[in-house]
Amino acid sequence: MAMGLVCGQAATAGAGGLDRNPVLLIGGIYADQARLETLRVWLGERGYTAFSMVLLGNPSGTASISDSAQAVADKVADIRQRTGARRVDLVGHSMGGLAQRDYVKFLGGSDSVGTYLDYGTPEQGDDLSTVCSAVSPGCRDMVPGSEFLTRLNADPAVPPGLTAYHLFSESAGAEKNPLPGATNVSLQSFCPGRTVSHGQEPIDGAMQELIDSALRGAPLATSCP
Repeated sequence: MAMGLVCGQAATAGAGGLDRNPVLLIGGIYADQARLETLRVWLGERGYTAFSMVLLGNPSGTASISDSAQAVADKVADIRQRTGARRVDLVGHSMGGLAQRDYVKFLGGSDSVGTYLDYGTPEQGDDLSTVCSAVSPGCRDMVPGSEFLTRLNADPAVPPGLTAYHLFSESAGAEKNPLPGATNVSLQSFCPGRTVSHGQEPIDGAMQELIDSALRGAPLATSCP
């Protein structure tokens, strides 16, 4: 397994869990592992077999996104071997969404992925990445117009036939740019006036419910708790 990878333990599947793909949660740059764990446990309580990982680098996400994509590939292979599942659902936050998209586009991941979902992901990059681009390959990759993003966003942005979602908060910034080929939905289209910062997204109850409904293949829905 790739060095620098941090993995959560599998959550215990509840009723109906055997009918679902295992889920891999992927954190973003400088990921808050406690918040990622909160989402993993929440999904586990709802019958999912859920795993988590953060991106490569110290702090997490500072390595190149392509290197992190290979770490995603390694983790998916490990989950499939451990669970016997044919496919794994991916849920990437922020830069985690870029790494998982690189995996499904260029590392053969579309054959091993069921539902693809990213949330809070700046699909076209984020100008804020210029602040750390001098010292971090991951930041350089996320600068708008970078070689990495140009390659990643070349048509088609996601492989044809892949069930894909891009969820975002209108309270945040660059994540509002759509992902072509995906279902693009803002949290506030369900919960008008709700303020959810980028960092709060993994622990926001409405975002969690939208993720759950997408993974179940149901119409997107939330009670806006």
